[in-house]
Formats: sequence, structure tokens, C-alpha cells
Amino acid sequence: MSINYPWHWIIEWSTPGTAHMHAVNNVYAYGQSKYQRWAIVDYSDLGKALVIDGKVQSSLLDEFVYHESLVHPAMLLNGNPKKVLILGGGEGATAREALRYKSIEKVDMVDIDDQVVEVCKKYLPEWHQNSFYDKKVNVIIDDAEHYIDNTNEKYDVIISDLVDPEEAGPAVRLYTREFYMKIINKLDKNGVFVTQSTSPVLTPMVHAVIYNTIKSVFKYAYSYYVYIRSYEGIWGFVIASNDINVENVKNFDVDSLINKMVNGKNRYYDNESHAHMFYIPKYIRNILEKEKRVSTLKDPIYLPA
Repeated sequence: MSINYPWHWIIEWSTPGTAHMHAVNNVYAYGQSKYQRWAIVDYSDLGKALVIDGKVQSSLLDEFVYHESLVHPAMLLNGNPKKVLILGGGEGATAREALRYKSIEKVDMVDIDDQVVEVCKKYLPEWHQNSFYDKKVNVIIDDAEHYIDNTNEKYDVIISDLVDPEEAGPAVRLYTREFYMKIINKLDKNGVFVTQSTSPVLTPMVHAVIYNTIKSVFKYAYSYYVYIRSYEGIWGFVIASNDINVENVKNFDVDSLINKMVNGKNRYYDNESHAHMFYIPKYIRNILEKEKRVSTLKDPIYLPA
């Protein structure tokens, strides 16, 4: 049963000096897990949404923009993805997009928070579309680093769909050089890694440090961007590989590849959207060029409090 709180507002802080507000029509469920506060709400502007620690993770309005942008470039770049590892991805939508590839044989999804996964199964069917119950999907409740340290599996594509690196949050270690070095060892030949990397506009230094950190580990790395209405700004991703020059993705005929490799139709990602995502504005290029720091366990990067 939903709880009615007409025009209750959630204030979301993007930076110490920037916030935005969303009116809440309904709260479907909320709670506190071992790791984070979570809620499933109905926003007046975004529709149904998953909120973790006061921040929108995805909403019905545009979750497909985020998840298609995160998943498809890496899958197309690999060219024949059979085994995929998802770190995080509790809504099940990242797995949903990976399962659409005709070549897929196995999707391992590792999420630390079983409570959030169960809540998403129940309340976000529009997101997961039963991906949790697909025989190719293996949901593993574990810390991502612990799983990486203990698995013998190798993957064609590894997708990091983790929460932001908050200072007191569960994911700070997972944006460090040490962790990305472990990722390399779990990629098969022609393996591709992709991660969400915060906003190059709202938190440009954090985004640039994540990019630098990945670039310090992988032979090839490239940043790309998409506008996410739910996040009130441009959002960043970093794609990387040791075997494939990731800049090659800029020149892909996405429509042709999607028609060949993927079941069903995309709602966002096509040739025109792809071109917009992979040609970086000058001011963002300048930020990437100027920022030299790398995130390490001794000196990790995290969002400003």
C-alpha cells in the first residue's frame, strides 16, 4: 500500500552549494539497510523513482537514457559479448539491457545490498522487466571488491553501475586505481570496462579524477556524456580497454550494429544520440586536460560534502 504525502518535497544536494527539489506525490516504500537509506517514491515531475541516501538513482521518466548509454557502447565495442559482469545495478535495468544482446550467455550481477535488490524486484518491474528471473542472470549479494578478489571468472564486458563515491558511502574504494587494476585481471581478450563517473558539470573535478584514474590503468580510455533530466544535468561515463582502442566507438554505425546484435528497439541510443555523446565540448576537454590527480586507497576521490 502506498503512503500519501501530497506535495511533500525531497531536497537533493548536488554540491555543497547546489540543490534541487522534487515534489513527492506518493511514497511506495522506504527503509534503512545496512549500507544506505532508500525509498521508492512517485515524483510529480519524474514519476516513480529509486532514491538512495537522498539522491535519485533513476526514474521512470528517463532511466532508459541512463541505462542504454551505460550499457550499449561497451557491448558494441566488444563486438561479441557473451559473459557480462555488472557491479551494482540493483534496479535490474542494466541486466535488462545486457540480456538484449543475441550473443549473451551469462550475466553476473553483484550488488552489496540485498534489501535494495528485493525492493527493486517488487516495486520497479518497469525497470527490470523480469531480468532478475532470466536463467542467464546470476544475482550475487556481495561487495564488488570481495567478489573480484575471489572469482576465477573472466568477462567480455564489465559494467560498473555503482552509487557515487560518497566519503562515508560503500563505493569509495571502487573508484580507486587499486580497484581498477583488479578489474583488468577479470577481463577476457578484447574485454571492455565501463563505469558511471558522476557529472562533468556539477562535480567536474571528481569526474576528471575518475577518468584520470582509469586512464592510468588501461591502455585506452575515453569519456562520454549524456543529459539526464533526473540528475538535473550532464552525466559522465568512462569506457576503457587494454586491447581495443575505445576511440573507435566514435565512428560506429550504431543503428546498423544495434539491428544486427540486439533484440528489440532502443528508446534513446541511436546514431544521432551516439554522436552527441562521444564528441566532447571544449570546456569539458579543458577540465580533463588540467586535472592530473589519480584516486588511490591512500588518497581517494569522493564527492564534496
